[in-house]
Amino acid sequence: MPAQASRPRPAQASQPNIIFILADDIGREILTSYGGTSYNTPSLDRMANQGLRFSRAYSMPSCTPTRVHFFTGRSNARNYINFSVLDPNEVTISQLLQGAGYKTGAAGKWQLHGNYFFPEYMHQGSHPTDAGFDEWCLWQVKENGSRYWDPVVETHNGPPVVRTGEYGPEIFNDFAVDFIDRHKNEPFFLYYPLVLGHGPFNGTPPGYTPTSNTQLNFAHMVEYMDTLVGNVINKVVQCGIENDTLIIFTGDNGTSSQIYSDWLGYTVHGFKGFVTELGIRTPMLMLWPGKTTPSSITNGYLDMTDFFPTFCEMAGVTPPNDRIYDGKSFLGFLTGTAFKPRDHTFGWFWPKPDKASQPAPRKWLLYQGWKLYGHGAFYNVEKDPLESTDRSSSPNANIQAIKSHMEALIAGYPDRPPAWGG
Repeated sequence: MPAQASRPRPAQASQPNIIFILADDIGREILTSYGGTSYNTPSLDRMANQGLRFSRAYSMPSCTPTRVHFFTGRSNARNYINFSVLDPNEVTISQLLQGAGYKTGAAGKWQLHGNYFFPEYMHQGSHPTDAGFDEWCLWQVKENGSRYWDPVVETHNGPPVVRTGEYGPEIFNDFAVDFIDRHKNEPFFLYYPLVLGHGPFNGTPPGYTPTSNTQLNFAHMVEYMDTLVGNVINKVVQCGIENDTLIIFTGDNGTSSQIYSDWLGYTVHGFKGFVTELGIRTPMLMLWPGKTTPSSITNGYLDMTDFFPTFCEMAGVTPPNDRIYDGKSFLGFLTGTAFKPRDHTFGWFWPKPDKASQPAPRKWLLYQGWKLYGHGAFYNVEKDPLESTDRSSSPNANIQAIKSHMEALIAGYPDRPPAWGG
């Protein structure tokens, strides 16, 4: 697609800028705005204080499944292939935004083209250029290697390079900030999947002292991540485009189980990989001055498929009508126009289907604070977030009525995607 010419932007842009920041293995318990007390996150606190916080936002329990949700607006039950793979036949939100005239950029973690852990899928997924990105600076496109010190970095105009003596998160942040600055006079979409705070838990750049203490190193990583987010927000303000820019911060799944954090008066370990609340209920902050009400909180459901139709509506594009989408646009909620929130959200999870050690696929449905699994277990996750008491056999007629309604809803979704016998 030919490059779009830079042009002055109107006082109120008809195609708002979109910045989507996706943290790696950062659960709700990490952020102060969600009740965490173990870490300092002033930039994210600023987002929460000046913008909108979602209390019922949901991801998948691990990274690739969440990214497939985000890029396609479709449940993993419809299109999942394998870990580190995004089906190249899917239509991505970045392709649609690019076609609508947005400059598109990506910085950070890709992990959607296949990797050497699964040789049969190596380079069988989606390449960032083919997925709709004009410019990118990424880790784990064609090669893996380190994401932190001496990282393997690949860009749209060069092969993978080991950046000796450098720190990956800093490289990706420099690219993101520069991308904003260069495209401030035209609509842009920046996909910024942070590599922090996934393991290995090692030292951050000067100013922080690396130690053998995993907890301390993770705390430093969280603080460094917060600084990088602050750099993005500050650049948007410096460019004078804050009123034309939606900034989103969220996480791809729960925190690593190696990490313990103080949260709401309890000490909890991370639940990455688990389908319980701390594994899939993610932090979600949105900042759009003039649209989002400062310090506002919503209890409405939102999941990663919802960004696809929301961004399409913001850009004025219509998704292809040859496939089923699961996302629901929430733009009306942000702008204060007519909006009917989704009443439930569905999940399907089988991250590495070809590995014998993996459990069978799991599916679930959330509705009015209740959670129903495909195998029949039923929990009130608002009162019982660790899912310790199965209420499927409750004698309460109202509970059984909710369960029956949810059974009908979950029956409307596929059991598994075509690649795995669906």
